[in-house]
Amino acid sequence: MTRRVSYGVAISEEILGEGAPVLFQGGIAAGMAKAAEMGFKCVEIHIRNPLSLDPVALRRASADTGVRIAAIGTGLEFGMNGLSLTSDDPSIRSRAGERMREHIDLAAHFGAVVFFGLIRGKCGKKARLPEYLDRLAEGFAPLAAYAEDKGVPTGLEPVAYYFSDILNTTDETLEFLKRPGLERIGLLLDTHHIYLEDKDMEASLRKCAGRITHFHLSDSNRRYPTAGNVDFDLVARVLTDIGYAGAVSLEVLATPSGEEAARRGLAWMRSAWGQ
Repeated sequence: MTRRVSYGVAISEEILGEGAPVLFQGGIAAGMAKAAEMGFKCVEIHIRNPLSLDPVALRRASADTGVRIAAIGTGLEFGMNGLSLTSDDPSIRSRAGERMREHIDLAAHFGAVVFFGLIRGKCGKKARLPEYLDRLAEGFAPLAAYAEDKGVPTGLEPVAYYFSDILNTTDETLEFLKRPGLERIGLLLDTHHIYLEDKDMEASLRKCAGRITHFHLSDSNRRYPTAGNVDFDLVARVLTDIGYAGAVSLEVLATPSGEEAARRGLAWMRSAWGQ
């Protein structure tokens, strides 16, 4: 079988700890080198401050290792910096938008996807959800146009209830992306979140055909594929059926260790899509 997808792994500049689903932490260049050593072809980078990284140095690291930067994760802007596009504080919303533009500027150097997850923030009160969705749309519309102008693909991620109470299911996310100005935004799908939130994983994947810009492999327990209850044979078959040809990236817990989780995850990917 001719493989169309690219095998990736999550790495970070920061030390995020054992609870973060990022296997190689504490340096982008070191993470890229480790990914290359293990046989990955691309990485997604999780960074707290895009201005702290030198694009020239990152391009050099990519050339030296043969590992492509496929995506940039922005969740640390919420988790570590306290920024969100739905904050009750307009100044925080404004700063969140500025930081997303900085991530897009960095991604433009590599043709990487910028994905939006926790930057949506949290609502907290169901009665206020429509207001928060309006804020989110207001924040995303100019970012979508900015990314398109820069030639940078984007991906909005449906996330499970324990991360946020905004846009949990695939259907909710697709409906939200019908709003004016948001049609340009793609989807990042994560098997962990789909398993927890959607009734039918196959239906969810198929209805997103042509819209997926990045893909996370993560089991029901947030571990490497086959460590939990997700039907990954189904996932591989459907992604092939719908013609997905982007990165499939491990965003999983470092259990039993980061290297072992990466090894087992990559072994499954190769069994599904070939060497």
